Amino acid sequence: MLEKNKDKYGTRRNLISLVWLLMVSLAFVGCSRDAEKAAETTGEKLDKDFRVVAVSYPLQYLTSRIAGSLVAVDCPVPPDVVDPSQWKPSRKSILAMQSADLVIANGVGANYAKWLPKVSLPESRLCRAATKGLSLSDYIAVEDVSMVHSHGPEGEHSHPTMVSRTWLDPAIANKQAVYIAAQLEKKYPQFAAEFAVNLAALTKDLDRLTDLLQPSSGEALVPLVTATPLQKFFARAAGVGDLHLTWFAIPDAEQADLDLKAVLKDAEATEGVVLFDRELPSAEVLAVLKAQGFRPLSLDLLDQPPAKGDFLSSLEANVVALKKALGR
Repeated sequence: MLEKNKDKYGTRRNLISLVWLLMVSLAFVGCSRDAEKAAETTGEKLDKDFRVVAVSYPLQYLTSRIAGSLVAVDCPVPPDVVDPSQWKPSRKSILAMQSADLVIANGVGANYAKWLPKVSLPESRLCRAATKGLSLSDYIAVEDVSMVHSHGPEGEHSHPTMVSRTWLDPAIANKQAVYIAAQLEKKYPQFAAEFAVNLAALTKDLDRLTDLLQPSSGEALVPLVTATPLQKFFARAAGVGDLHLTWFAIPDAEQADLDLKAVLKDAEATEGVVLFDRELPSAEVLAVLKAQGFRPLSLDLLDQPPAKGDFLSSLEANVVALKKALGR
């Protein structure tokens, strides 16, 4: 009788032990799953959880330098688009921008993406790095000769157009970077310290290019003429020239001859450098340039990622090429 009771109690103890072990195991699994979820929200999935869109490659570069690996920074413009300012976004691209935490753009003052005003975006997510990041003296306005018209007593005239490629001047790019960093910190305050460190490194790089562009003391300045106003921020940063020939480019050799003679007269010079966008003009126009004492130079507008390097290295290559053309 005692043996039977002993066996009964032993079996009962074993069952209780098994139930206890099962409960502990389930609790451990639950804790492990909670830990995995916490790791996912703070670790590898940061790029998916925190996302910013920049409307141009230069702005994407500046933002990425500040954000580091903490925030994914996308640019919706395909890399094969020659002029991203005239690109038209697809519905998919628009939806991607609308779902982003921030959209980095230049803004109204120097509006680069002509398509942006047609895209409905929450005001709280739009970072206008030029409109609010720069002062009035930082802008460059030119007469847009492609839009000559007549109304009222003024007769035929054209209106000023703001040059949009602000980032070609490393000092202006630095001001934009400071504003972008402030907006990133406001959106992601938990990463403020990292943003500050990254901004300091970017500022150092841009300051170096700003110093590299400056003419040396007592240097005889060679006139620099931009074939279009698109490179004007770069020309101003170099401390030379504020003249351009036409809005689109020199149309032909005869017009080039007239324009260059006028430039030489205004500059009271006998030679200079003409800066072209992306590629040189025809052989006939080049012959006129040479006859007038001008040296042609074509530089990349940095609208798209280069085949090698990045925005900073490409901008530095432009600086070196310009200094060589100017005889510095």
